[in-house]
Amino acid sequence: MYRLIICLFFLPLPGIGQLSDFPSKADLTKIYSQAIADFIKTVNVKHKTSYDTLFFGKHVYGKPDDFPDIELPKAIENTQIRLLSPEDGLKKQKARKSLVYINMAGWVDHEKADFIFVTFSNGCEHQFDCFINYKYDAMENKFDLEQLRFEYYLYKNKP
Repeated sequence: MYRLIICLFFLPLPGIGQLSDFPSKADLTKIYSQAIADFIKTVNVKHKTSYDTLFFGKHVYGKPDDFPDIELPKAIENTQIRLLSPEDGLKKQKARKSLVYINMAGWVDHEKADFIFVTFSNGCEHQFDCFINYKYDAMENKFDLEQLRFEYYLYKNKP
């Protein structure tokens, strides 16, 4: 009997104290959508800018910051969301200079999530970067915003 108890003590039990397949596609969809919503809300307040549609580059180059294989909602914060290949994004930027194109890179694990929004407009001119950091709250099973900051390049109305 004691051997059985000792063996159970040393055997890992699935689902108890272990992180399974985190982040799953559902987890990634949720945190990417949350980051996009926080980006949109902050840009609306800080820059007095609202977007009708945002175009995101779905870059997949076999690197850790590749855009994940997820489906985002069609609209977030009343803004249409479109995913494009980087090549299609470049073509659209050249055709419509007012279009806002974003390269979004993200890193998500069981402790934190970090994102960079590299924002282009006016025919592929780098406007600004937005950095968003979240910390995972295991008790609430959600990511909490820790920091959001901007770095400006060509954006005219720097706050």
